[in-house]
Amino acid sequence: MSDNFDMINLDYLNEISDGNTELIDDLIEMFFQQVPEYQKSLKDFYSNKDWYNLGRIAHKAKSAILMVGMHDLAHKLKKLEENAKEGKNINEYQEIIAKFVRESDIALEELLSLKKKE
Repeated sequence: MSDNFDMINLDYLNEISDGNTELIDDLIEMFFQQVPEYQKSLKDFYSNKDWYNLGRIAHKAKSAILMVGMHDLAHKLKKLEENAKEGKNINEYQEIIAKFVRESDIALEELLSLKKKE
């Protein structure tokens, strides 16, 4: 599992699973299920100006994104989480959400291509 990808880095996943391919497959499957839900929730909470819940979902999304080694995006989600919970820097939220959707879509494609190789 050492393919080169643009978005994902599976080193952390390999480390926490101790190389257990069944566990890795389960975690990847969880990523496939959660990420589209996070994308929708982030957009919905933003549209409804529900900053508190936007921050909560950003926190959950950050955990999923870290699992596949997307540290830059995780940093942005952490910033969104902190700002949204305080209602600060609202003008930055939409850009971070768009980045999450764009990059997590690429991560999903990369993980799908990985699964097809198995």
